[in-house]
Amino acid sequence: MGSSDDDGSSPKSLSTTPASPDIAKPRASSPSIQKRPLDSDGSASELSSKKSRPAASIRYLDSSVRLMTVQRAPASHNVNCVSLESLLGDPDLELMVQINYMIEVDFVMDRVHESVRDGLKTIVYHGLRYTQDQLRVENTFFFCISWTHHTKAMILFFRDGTMQLVVHTANMIERDWRNKTQAAFLTARLPKKSQPSGLAACAFERDLIEYLRRYAQHEEITGRISQYDFTGVKGVLIGSVPGKFTGSERNKWGHLKLRAVLRQQVEIPRESVQSSRVVCQISSIGSLGKSSQDWLRGEFETSLNAHRHSNYMASGNADLCVVFPTADNVRTSLEGWTMGGSLPFQSTSYAKQAHYLNPLLHSWRAIKSGRERAMPHIKARCLLLANLSKPAWGELKDSTFTIKSYELGVLIFPGLYEDQADSGENLHVCMMNATMADPYPEPQIARSDMDAGSKKQRGLADGDDWGGYSDAIGVVPIRLPYDLPLTKYNFEMGDQVWLSDKFFPGQDDYGETLEH
Repeated sequence: MGSSDDDGSSPKSLSTTPASPDIAKPRASSPSIQKRPLDSDGSASELSSKKSRPAASIRYLDSSVRLMTVQRAPASHNVNCVSLESLLGDPDLELMVQINYMIEVDFVMDRVHESVRDGLKTIVYHGLRYTQDQLRVENTFFFCISWTHHTKAMILFFRDGTMQLVVHTANMIERDWRNKTQAAFLTARLPKKSQPSGLAACAFERDLIEYLRRYAQHEEITGRISQYDFTGVKGVLIGSVPGKFTGSERNKWGHLKLRAVLRQQVEIPRESVQSSRVVCQISSIGSLGKSSQDWLRGEFETSLNAHRHSNYMASGNADLCVVFPTADNVRTSLEGWTMGGSLPFQSTSYAKQAHYLNPLLHSWRAIKSGRERAMPHIKARCLLLANLSKPAWGELKDSTFTIKSYELGVLIFPGLYEDQADSGENLHVCMMNATMADPYPEPQIARSDMDAGSKKQRGLADGDDWGGYSDAIGVVPIRLPYDLPLTKYNFEMGDQVWLSDKFFPGQDDYGETLEH
Protein backbone atom coordinates (compact mmCIF):
# COMPACT_ATOMS: atom_id res chain seq x y z
CA MET A 1 0.00 0.00 0.00
CA GLY A 2 1.27 3.45 -0.82
CA SER A 3 2.38 5.80 1.88
CA SER A 4 -0.40 8.20 0.94
CA ASP A 5 -4.05 7.83 0.09
CA ASP A 6 -3.20 9.05 -3.42
CA ASP A 7 -3.61 12.44 -5.08
CA GLY A 8 -0.32 13.57 -3.63
CA SER A 9 1.89 13.69 -6.70
CA SER A 10 1.87 13.43 -10.44
CA PRO A 11 3.17 10.16 -11.93
CA LYS A 12 6.93 9.62 -12.36
CA SER A 13 0.05 8.25 -7.40
CA LEU A 14 -23.03 9.38 -9.93
CA SER A 15 -25.98 19.44 -15.34
CA THR A 16 -26.53 20.74 -11.92
CA THR A 17 -27.48 18.36 -9.19
CA PRO A 18 -30.28 19.38 -6.81
CA ALA A 19 -29.82 19.21 -3.07
CA SER A 20 -31.99 16.09 -3.03
CA PRO A 21 -30.98 14.01 -6.08
CA ASP A 22 -33.82 12.48 -8.06
CA ILE A 23 -34.12 8.76 -8.04
CA ALA A 24 -36.47 6.58 -9.89
CA LYS A 25 -39.56 7.87 -11.59
CA PRO A 26 -42.51 5.30 -12.03
CA ARG A 27 -42.91 4.07 -15.41
CA ALA A 28 -46.02 5.82 -16.64
CA SER A 29 -47.20 2.55 -18.15
CA SER A 30 -46.67 0.55 -14.96
CA PRO A 31 -49.52 1.12 -12.52
CA SER A 32 -48.51 -2.10 -10.80
CA ILE A 33 -45.67 -0.28 -9.06
CA GLN A 34 -47.00 0.05 -5.55
CA LYS A 35 -44.39 2.21 -3.86
CA ARG A 36 -41.99 4.90 -4.88
CA PRO A 37 -38.37 4.83 -3.73
CA LEU A 38 -36.96 7.43 -1.40
CA ASP A 39 -34.53 10.17 -2.20
CA SER A 40 -31.41 10.59 -0.11
CA ASP A 41 -33.32 13.08 2.03
CA GLY A 42 -36.14 10.62 2.62
CA SER A 43 -38.64 12.17 0.21
CA ALA A 44 -40.49 10.15 -2.41
CA SER A 45 -39.61 10.44 -6.08
CA GLU A 46 -41.49 9.46 -9.18
CA LEU A 47 -40.27 6.66 -11.47
CA SER A 48 -40.26 6.84 -15.24
CA SER A 49 -39.33 4.47 -18.04
CA LYS A 50 -40.30 3.70 -21.59
CA LYS A 51 -40.60 -0.02 -20.89
CA SER A 52 -43.99 -1.69 -20.99
CA ARG A 53 -45.68 -3.09 -17.93
CA PRO A 54 -44.09 -6.42 -16.88
CA ALA A 55 -46.06 -9.51 -15.92
CA ALA A 56 -45.27 -9.11 -12.24
CA SER A 57 -45.45 -6.05 -10.03
CA ILE A 58 -42.10 -4.33 -9.62
CA ARG A 59 -41.20 -2.00 -6.80
CA TYR A 60 -38.02 0.03 -7.16
CA LEU A 61 -36.11 0.45 -3.91
CA ASP A 62 -33.43 3.04 -3.23
CA SER A 63 -29.89 1.69 -2.86
CA SER A 64 -28.66 4.91 -1.15
CA VAL A 65 -25.59 4.73 -3.44
CA ARG A 66 -24.90 7.58 -5.86
CA LEU A 67 -22.14 8.32 -8.31
CA MET A 68 -20.72 11.81 -7.95
CA THR A 69 -20.93 14.40 -10.69
CA VAL A 70 -18.13 14.76 -13.23
CA GLN A 71 -17.54 18.36 -14.32
CA ARG A 72 -16.53 17.64 -17.91
CA ALA A 73 -19.23 15.03 -18.51
CA PRO A 74 -22.44 15.91 -20.39
CA ALA A 75 -25.40 16.77 -18.18
CA SER A 76 -27.09 13.52 -19.21
CA HIS A 77 -24.21 11.58 -17.61
CA ASN A 78 -24.75 13.29 -14.25
CA VAL A 79 -28.44 12.49 -13.79
CA ASN A 80 -29.15 11.16 -10.28
CA CYS A 81 -25.59 12.00 -9.19
CA VAL A 82 -24.49 14.12 -6.24
CA SER A 83 -22.13 17.06 -5.98
CA LEU A 84 -20.42 18.51 -2.93
CA GLU A 85 -22.71 21.54 -3.18
CA SER A 86 -25.76 19.30 -2.98
CA LEU A 87 -24.39 17.65 0.16
CA LEU A 88 -23.24 20.76 2.04
CA GLY A 89 -25.45 23.51 0.63
CA ASP A 90 -28.44 23.29 2.97
CA PRO A 91 -28.96 26.55 4.91
CA ASP A 92 -30.17 24.47 7.88
CA LEU A 93 -26.73 22.90 8.38
CA GLU A 94 -25.73 23.34 12.02
CA LEU A 95 -22.69 21.11 12.64
CA MET A 96 -20.40 19.38 10.16
CA VAL A 97 -18.01 16.53 10.93
CA GLN A 98 -15.50 15.78 8.16
CA ILE A 99 -13.49 12.55 8.39
CA ASN A 100 -10.92 12.20 5.63
CA TYR A 101 -7.31 11.80 4.61
CA MET A 102 -6.80 15.13 2.82
CA ILE A 103 -8.81 18.33 3.22
CA GLU A 104 -8.66 21.77 1.64
CA VAL A 105 -10.63 23.81 4.14
CA ASP A 106 -11.37 26.79 1.89
CA PHE A 107 -12.62 24.52 -0.89
CA VAL A 108 -14.98 22.70 1.50
CA MET A 109 -16.30 25.83 3.21
CA ASP A 110 -17.02 27.49 -0.14
CA ARG A 111 -19.55 24.69 -0.78
CA VAL A 112 -21.41 25.44 2.45
CA HIS A 113 -24.43 27.74 2.12
CA GLU A 114 -23.29 31.34 2.50
CA SER A 115 -25.89 32.08 5.19
CA VAL A 116 -24.31 29.61 7.64
CA ARG A 117 -20.72 29.45 6.38
CA ASP A 118 -19.10 31.90 8.81
CA GLY A 119 -20.57 30.53 12.01
CA LEU A 120 -20.71 26.83 11.15
CA LYS A 121 -19.04 24.62 13.75
CA THR A 122 -16.86 22.05 12.00
CA ILE A 123 -14.90 19.10 13.36
CA VAL A 124 -12.22 17.58 11.14
CA TYR A 125 -10.42 14.25 11.55
CA HIS A 126 -7.65 13.99 8.95
CA GLY A 127 -4.55 12.00 8.07
CA LEU A 128 -2.03 14.64 6.99
CA ARG A 129 0.50 16.57 9.04
CA TYR A 130 -0.62 20.15 8.47
CA THR A 131 1.11 23.09 10.12
CA GLN A 132 -0.79 25.05 12.74
CA ASP A 133 -0.97 28.06 10.40
CA GLN A 134 -2.81 25.94 7.82
CA LEU A 135 -5.39 24.92 10.40
CA ARG A 136 -6.30 28.26 11.97
CA VAL A 137 -9.93 28.40 10.90
CA GLU A 138 -12.61 29.96 13.08
CA ASN A 139 -15.09 27.50 14.60
CA THR A 140 -13.17 24.54 13.11
CA PHE A 141 -11.48 21.93 15.30
CA PHE A 142 -8.82 19.65 13.81
CA PHE A 143 -7.65 16.25 15.01
CA CYS A 144 -4.77 14.51 13.24
CA ILE A 145 -4.87 10.70 13.13
CA SER A 146 -1.46 9.21 13.81
CA TRP A 147 -2.04 6.01 11.79
CA THR A 148 -2.66 5.75 8.06
CA HIS A 149 -6.14 7.21 7.67
CA HIS A 150 -8.12 6.57 4.47
CA THR A 151 -11.68 6.84 5.80
CA LYS A 152 -13.85 9.34 3.91
CA ALA A 153 -17.12 10.27 5.57
CA MET A 154 -19.12 13.26 6.70
CA ILE A 155 -21.70 13.54 9.46
CA LEU A 156 -24.10 16.44 9.03
CA PHE A 157 -26.43 17.80 11.72
CA PHE A 158 -29.30 20.14 10.83
CA ARG A 159 -31.34 22.71 12.71
CA ASP A 160 -34.56 20.77 12.12
CA GLY A 161 -33.24 18.03 14.42
CA THR A 162 -32.15 15.57 11.72
CA MET A 163 -28.73 14.20 10.77
CA GLN A 164 -27.23 12.54 7.71
CA LEU A 165 -24.25 10.22 7.30
CA VAL A 166 -22.36 10.20 4.00
CA VAL A 167 -19.69 7.54 3.43
CA HIS A 168 -17.84 8.30 0.21
CA THR A 169 -14.64 7.88 -1.78
CA ALA A 170 -13.26 11.40 -2.36
CA ASN A 171 -10.63 13.37 -0.52
CA MET A 172 -11.96 16.79 0.45
CA ILE A 173 -9.77 18.48 -2.13
CA GLU A 174 -10.90 20.20 -5.31
CA ARG A 175 -9.33 17.88 -7.86
CA ASP A 176 -11.05 14.84 -6.35
CA TRP A 177 -14.47 16.42 -6.99
CA ARG A 178 -13.85 17.43 -10.60
CA ASN A 179 -13.34 14.63 -13.13
CA LYS A 180 -12.85 11.37 -11.27
CA THR A 181 -15.31 8.53 -10.83
CA GLN A 182 -16.40 8.76 -7.21
CA ALA A 183 -19.40 7.50 -5.27
CA ALA A 184 -21.21 7.97 -1.99
CA PHE A 185 -23.57 6.09 0.31
CA LEU A 186 -26.07 8.54 1.79
CA THR A 187 -28.49 7.86 4.57
CA ALA A 188 -31.77 9.74 4.57
CA ARG A 189 -32.08 12.70 6.93
CA LEU A 190 -32.47 10.68 10.12
CA PRO A 191 -34.88 11.77 12.87
CA LYS A 192 -34.16 11.52 16.55
CA LYS A 193 -35.29 8.44 18.45
CA SER A 194 -38.77 8.66 19.90
CA GLN A 195 -37.48 7.11 23.13
CA PRO A 196 -33.82 7.99 23.76
CA SER A 197 -31.75 5.17 25.19
CA GLY A 198 -28.13 4.63 26.09
CA LEU A 199 -28.12 1.44 24.02
CA ALA A 200 -27.73 1.23 20.24
CA ALA A 201 -31.06 0.43 18.59
CA CYS A 202 -29.56 -1.42 15.61
CA ALA A 203 -26.31 -2.89 14.31
CA PHE A 204 -25.60 0.06 12.00
CA GLU A 205 -25.68 2.53 14.90
CA ARG A 206 -23.62 0.24 17.11
CA ASP A 207 -20.95 -0.29 14.44
CA LEU A 208 -20.71 3.43 13.63
CA ILE A 209 -20.29 4.44 17.26
CA GLU A 210 -17.77 1.67 17.90
CA TYR A 211 -15.73 2.85 14.92
CA LEU A 212 -15.82 6.52 15.98
CA ARG A 213 -14.74 5.62 19.51
CA ARG A 214 -11.34 4.73 18.03
CA TYR A 215 -10.76 8.46 17.51
CA ALA A 216 -9.57 10.89 20.15
CA GLN A 217 -12.12 13.30 21.65
CA HIS A 218 -15.06 11.51 20.06
CA GLU A 219 -17.49 12.02 22.94
CA GLU A 220 -19.37 14.99 21.50
CA ILE A 221 -19.93 13.22 18.18
CA THR A 222 -20.80 9.75 19.49
CA GLY A 223 -23.05 11.21 22.18
CA ARG A 224 -24.95 13.19 19.60
CA ILE A 225 -25.19 10.31 17.11
CA SER A 226 -26.70 8.04 19.75
CA GLN A 227 -29.79 10.28 19.80
CA TYR A 228 -30.74 9.39 16.20
CA ASP A 229 -32.73 6.54 14.69
CA PHE A 230 -30.68 4.40 12.29
CA THR A 231 -33.15 1.50 12.10
CA GLY A 232 -34.23 2.41 8.56
CA VAL A 233 -30.70 2.46 7.11
CA LYS A 234 -30.15 -0.31 4.56
CA GLY A 235 -26.48 -1.15 4.83
CA VAL A 236 -23.80 -2.79 6.95
CA LEU A 237 -20.73 -0.79 7.96
CA ILE A 238 -17.43 -2.48 7.16
CA GLY A 239 -14.64 -0.66 8.96
CA SER A 240 -10.94 -1.14 9.54
CA VAL A 241 -9.01 0.26 12.50
CA PRO A 242 -5.34 -0.25 13.36
CA GLY A 243 -4.62 -3.00 15.83
CA LYS A 244 -4.08 -6.69 16.50
CA PHE A 245 -7.28 -8.65 17.11
CA THR A 246 -7.91 -12.13 18.44
CA GLY A 247 -10.96 -14.23 19.24
CA SER A 248 -14.35 -12.71 18.47
CA GLU A 249 -12.78 -9.25 18.06
CA ARG A 250 -11.34 -10.38 14.72
CA ASN A 251 -14.80 -10.46 13.12
CA LYS A 252 -15.49 -6.80 13.87
CA TRP A 253 -13.11 -5.32 11.32
CA GLY A 254 -11.66 -5.61 7.83
CA HIS A 255 -12.26 -8.50 5.50
CA LEU A 256 -13.11 -10.83 8.39
CA LYS A 257 -16.08 -8.55 9.19
CA LEU A 258 -17.09 -8.77 5.54
CA ARG A 259 -16.76 -12.56 5.68
CA ALA A 260 -18.83 -12.84 8.83
CA VAL A 261 -21.68 -10.71 7.43
CA LEU A 262 -21.76 -12.58 4.12
CA ARG A 263 -21.82 -15.95 5.90
CA GLN A 264 -24.57 -14.91 8.26
CA GLN A 265 -26.86 -12.95 5.96
CA VAL A 266 -26.27 -13.49 2.24
CA GLU A 267 -27.97 -16.31 0.35
CA ILE A 268 -26.63 -17.48 -3.03
CA PRO A 269 -28.27 -20.36 -4.99
CA ARG A 270 -25.74 -23.17 -5.17
CA GLU A 271 -26.16 -23.46 -8.95
CA SER A 272 -25.01 -19.87 -9.32
CA VAL A 273 -21.72 -19.94 -7.43
CA GLN A 274 -19.37 -21.51 -9.97
CA SER A 275 -20.83 -19.50 -12.86
CA SER A 276 -20.50 -16.23 -10.93
CA ARG A 277 -17.78 -13.61 -10.67
CA VAL A 278 -16.46 -11.62 -7.76
CA VAL A 279 -15.42 -8.21 -9.09
CA CYS A 280 -12.89 -6.09 -7.20
CA GLN A 281 -12.78 -2.65 -8.83
CA ILE A 282 -9.85 -0.77 -7.34
CA SER A 283 -7.67 2.30 -7.83
CA SER A 284 -4.71 1.36 -5.66
CA ILE A 285 -2.77 -1.87 -5.28
CA GLY A 286 -0.28 -2.58 -2.53
CA SER A 287 2.04 -5.46 -1.78
CA LEU A 288 -0.01 -8.66 -1.90
CA GLY A 289 2.79 -11.18 -1.46
CA LYS A 290 4.96 -13.25 -3.81
CA SER A 291 2.41 -16.05 -4.01
CA SER A 292 -1.27 -15.68 -4.80
CA GLN A 293 -2.01 -17.82 -1.74
CA ASP A 294 -0.10 -15.46 0.54
CA TRP A 295 -3.20 -13.28 0.79
CA LEU A 296 -5.17 -12.41 -2.37
CA ARG A 297 -6.21 -15.92 -3.45
CA GLY A 298 -6.07 -17.18 0.12
CA GLU A 299 -7.77 -15.50 3.08
CA PHE A 300 -9.02 -12.47 1.13
CA GLU A 301 -10.69 -14.50 -1.62
CA THR A 302 -12.26 -16.74 1.02
CA SER A 303 -13.90 -13.66 2.51
CA LEU A 304 -15.09 -12.38 -0.88
CA ASN A 305 -16.72 -15.75 -1.64
CA ALA A 306 -18.46 -16.16 1.70
CA HIS A 307 -22.22 -16.79 1.86
CA ARG A 308 -24.60 -18.74 4.05
CA HIS A 309 -23.68 -22.13 2.61
CA SER A 310 -19.98 -21.53 1.95
CA ASN A 311 -18.83 -23.34 5.10
CA TYR A 312 -20.21 -26.69 4.01
CA MET A 313 -21.19 -26.50 0.32
CA ALA A 314 -18.53 -27.88 -2.02
CA SER A 315 -19.37 -25.50 -4.84
CA GLY A 316 -15.97 -23.88 -5.34
CA ASN A 317 -15.21 -20.20 -5.66
CA ALA A 318 -16.59 -17.68 -8.11
CA ASP A 319 -14.10 -16.29 -10.62
CA LEU A 320 -12.09 -13.41 -9.17
CA CYS A 321 -11.79 -10.35 -11.43
CA VAL A 322 -9.77 -7.21 -10.73
CA VAL A 323 -10.68 -3.98 -12.55
CA PHE A 324 -7.74 -1.56 -12.71
CA PRO A 325 -6.93 1.07 -15.38
CA THR A 326 -4.40 0.49 -18.12
CA ALA A 327 -1.75 3.06 -18.99
CA ASP A 328 -3.81 4.05 -22.03
CA ASN A 329 -6.91 4.49 -19.86
CA VAL A 330 -4.93 7.09 -17.92
CA ARG A 331 -3.50 8.81 -21.00
CA THR A 332 -6.93 9.27 -22.62
CA SER A 333 -8.70 10.25 -19.39
CA LEU A 334 -10.30 13.64 -18.70
CA GLU A 335 -7.30 14.56 -16.55
CA GLY A 336 -4.62 13.06 -18.76
CA TRP A 337 -1.36 11.75 -17.36
CA THR A 338 -1.73 13.77 -14.14
CA MET A 339 -4.57 11.44 -13.13
CA GLY A 340 -1.97 8.73 -12.64
CA GLY A 341 -1.00 10.24 -9.32
CA SER A 342 -4.35 9.04 -7.96
CA LEU A 343 -3.71 5.43 -9.02
CA PRO A 344 -0.75 4.34 -6.87
CA PHE A 345 0.77 1.02 -7.93
CA GLN A 346 4.54 0.67 -7.76
CA SER A 347 6.70 -1.24 -10.24
CA THR A 348 8.44 -3.19 -7.47
CA SER A 349 5.12 -4.48 -6.13
CA TYR A 350 3.84 -5.34 -9.59
CA ALA A 351 6.99 -7.26 -10.51
CA LYS A 352 6.54 -9.57 -7.53
CA GLN A 353 2.89 -10.37 -8.20
CA ALA A 354 2.40 -9.97 -11.97
CA HIS A 355 2.47 -13.74 -12.54
CA TYR A 356 -0.76 -14.24 -10.60
CA LEU A 357 -2.30 -10.77 -10.93
CA ASN A 358 -2.19 -10.46 -14.74
CA PRO A 359 -4.74 -13.24 -15.43
CA LEU A 360 -7.23 -11.46 -13.15
CA LEU A 361 -6.88 -7.96 -14.61
CA HIS A 362 -9.66 -6.17 -16.48
CA SER A 363 -9.36 -2.68 -17.94
CA TRP A 364 -11.49 0.35 -17.15
CA ARG A 365 -14.54 0.41 -19.43
CA ALA A 366 -17.41 2.68 -18.42
CA ILE A 367 -19.33 3.79 -21.51
CA LYS A 368 -22.69 2.52 -20.23
CA SER A 369 -22.20 4.24 -16.88
CA GLY A 370 -21.08 7.52 -18.45
CA ARG A 371 -17.66 7.39 -16.82
CA GLU A 372 -15.42 6.09 -19.63
CA ARG A 373 -12.87 8.90 -19.34
CA ALA A 374 -13.32 9.64 -15.64
CA MET A 375 -10.74 7.45 -13.98
CA PRO A 376 -11.83 5.67 -10.80
CA HIS A 377 -11.03 6.84 -7.32
CA ILE A 378 -13.76 4.53 -6.10
CA LYS A 379 -13.04 1.01 -4.88
CA ALA A 380 -16.06 -1.26 -5.16
CA ARG A 381 -16.70 -4.65 -3.58
CA CYS A 382 -18.67 -2.91 -1.00
CA LEU A 383 -18.56 0.89 -1.28
CA LEU A 384 -15.23 1.43 0.42
CA LEU A 385 -12.10 3.44 -0.15
CA ALA A 386 -9.83 0.61 0.95
CA ASN A 387 -6.73 -0.08 -1.11
CA LEU A 388 -6.26 -3.65 -2.30
CA SER A 389 -3.70 -4.33 0.39
CA LYS A 390 -3.12 -6.27 3.57
CA PRO A 391 -2.77 -3.15 5.79
CA ALA A 392 -6.20 -1.88 4.68
CA TRP A 393 -8.25 -5.10 4.77
CA GLY A 394 -6.24 -6.93 7.42
CA GLU A 395 -3.98 -9.98 7.45
CA LEU A 396 -4.53 -13.18 9.41
CA LYS A 397 -1.46 -14.90 10.84
CA ASP A 398 -2.03 -17.84 13.13
CA SER A 399 -4.84 -16.59 15.36
CA THR A 400 -4.06 -12.86 15.16
CA PHE A 401 -5.71 -10.48 12.70
CA THR A 402 -3.63 -7.33 12.04
CA ILE A 403 -4.86 -4.08 10.47
CA LYS A 404 -2.68 -1.01 9.93
CA SER A 405 -5.02 1.70 8.67
CA TYR A 406 -8.42 3.34 9.11
CA GLU A 407 -11.02 2.54 6.43
CA LEU A 408 -14.81 2.74 6.31
CA GLY A 409 -17.30 1.38 3.79
CA VAL A 410 -20.84 0.10 3.45
CA LEU A 411 -22.05 -3.28 2.23
CA ILE A 412 -25.54 -3.62 0.77
CA PHE A 413 -27.31 -6.82 -0.32
CA PRO A 414 -30.89 -7.88 -1.15
CA GLY A 415 -31.72 -9.32 2.26
CA LEU A 416 -31.59 -5.87 3.84
CA TYR A 417 -34.69 -4.83 1.88
CA GLU A 418 -36.98 -7.78 2.48
CA ASP A 419 -38.69 -6.01 5.37
CA GLN A 420 -40.13 -3.55 2.85
CA ALA A 421 -42.99 -5.93 2.00
CA ASP A 422 -46.50 -4.74 2.72
CA SER A 423 -48.71 -6.75 5.06
CA GLY A 424 -49.62 -10.09 3.50
CA GLU A 425 -47.29 -9.55 0.57
CA ASN A 426 -44.44 -11.73 -0.67
CA LEU A 427 -41.54 -9.55 -1.76
CA HIS A 428 -38.50 -10.98 -3.53
CA VAL A 429 -35.61 -8.50 -3.75
CA CYS A 430 -32.84 -8.45 -6.32
CA MET A 431 -30.09 -5.95 -7.10
CA MET A 432 -29.47 -5.05 -10.73
CA ASN A 433 -27.00 -2.95 -12.65
CA ALA A 434 -28.55 0.33 -13.79
CA THR A 435 -27.06 2.08 -16.81
CA MET A 436 -27.75 5.45 -18.42
CA ALA A 437 -29.78 3.71 -21.13
CA ASP A 438 -31.67 1.48 -18.71
CA PRO A 439 -31.80 3.14 -15.27
CA TYR A 440 -34.65 0.90 -14.05
CA PRO A 441 -33.96 -2.61 -15.34
CA GLU A 442 -36.58 -5.36 -15.17
CA PRO A 443 -35.53 -8.74 -13.80
CA GLN A 444 -36.16 -11.75 -16.00
CA ILE A 445 -38.29 -13.24 -13.27
CA ALA A 446 -40.87 -10.49 -13.78
CA ARG A 447 -41.53 -11.36 -17.39
CA SER A 448 -44.45 -13.51 -18.46
CA ASP A 449 -42.33 -15.89 -20.53
CA MET A 450 -40.45 -17.42 -17.58
CA ASP A 451 -39.22 -20.91 -18.37
CA ALA A 452 -37.41 -23.73 -16.62
CA GLY A 453 -34.08 -22.11 -17.36
CA SER A 454 -35.19 -18.97 -15.58
CA LYS A 455 -36.29 -21.01 -12.59
CA LYS A 456 -32.93 -22.71 -12.39
CA GLN A 457 -31.22 -19.33 -12.51
CA ARG A 458 -33.21 -18.30 -9.44
CA GLY A 459 -32.43 -21.56 -7.62
CA LEU A 460 -35.90 -23.13 -8.13
CA ALA A 461 -36.73 -26.63 -9.34
CA ASP A 462 -39.11 -27.22 -12.26
CA GLY A 463 -41.89 -28.21 -9.90
CA ASP A 464 -41.55 -25.19 -7.65
CA ASP A 465 -44.22 -22.51 -7.63
CA TRP A 466 -43.42 -18.92 -8.62
CA GLY A 467 -46.08 -17.73 -6.20
CA GLY A 468 -43.61 -16.34 -3.69
CA TYR A 469 -42.25 -14.09 -6.39
CA SER A 470 -45.41 -13.13 -8.25
CA ASP A 471 -46.83 -10.78 -5.61
CA ALA A 472 -44.09 -8.19 -5.88
CA ILE A 473 -40.48 -7.96 -6.90
CA GLY A 474 -38.23 -5.42 -5.27
CA VAL A 475 -35.51 -4.15 -7.59
CA VAL A 476 -32.59 -2.21 -6.14
CA PRO A 477 -30.98 -0.48 -9.15
CA ILE A 478 -27.30 0.30 -8.67
CA ARG A 479 -25.39 2.31 -11.24
CA LEU A 480 -22.11 0.45 -11.27
CA PRO A 481 -19.18 2.69 -12.16
CA TYR A 482 -17.85 0.18 -14.73
CA ASP A 483 -19.50 -1.65 -17.62
CA LEU A 484 -20.64 -5.25 -17.73
CA PRO A 485 -19.50 -7.55 -19.22
CA LEU A 486 -15.96 -6.82 -18.14
CA THR A 487 -13.08 -6.39 -20.60
CA LYS A 488 -9.94 -8.42 -19.89
CA TYR A 489 -6.51 -6.92 -20.38
CA ASN A 490 -5.20 -7.81 -23.84
CA PHE A 491 -1.48 -7.95 -23.19
CA GLU A 492 -0.79 -9.33 -26.69
CA MET A 493 -2.36 -6.20 -28.20
CA GLY A 494 -0.28 -3.89 -26.03
CA ASP A 495 -2.32 -3.30 -22.88
CA GLN A 496 -0.03 -2.23 -20.04
CA VAL A 497 -0.82 -2.05 -16.35
CA TRP A 498 -0.70 1.52 -15.08
CA LEU A 499 2.28 1.97 -12.76
CA SER A 500 2.67 5.30 -11.03
CA ASP A 501 6.48 5.27 -11.09
CA LYS A 502 6.91 4.24 -14.73
CA PHE A 503 7.20 6.41 -17.84
CA PHE A 504 4.78 5.51 -20.65
CA PRO A 505 4.90 6.85 -24.23
CA GLY A 506 2.41 9.16 -25.90
CA GLN A 507 0.70 12.49 -25.38
CA ASP A 508 -2.50 13.04 -23.45
CA ASP A 509 -5.31 15.39 -24.52
CA TYR A 510 -3.38 18.33 -23.08
CA GLY A 511 -0.27 17.59 -25.14
CA GLU A 512 1.62 16.45 -22.05
CA THR A 513 4.04 13.53 -22.00
CA LEU A 514 5.77 11.57 -19.27
CA GLU A 515 9.31 12.74 -19.85
CA HIS A 516 12.34 10.99 -18.45
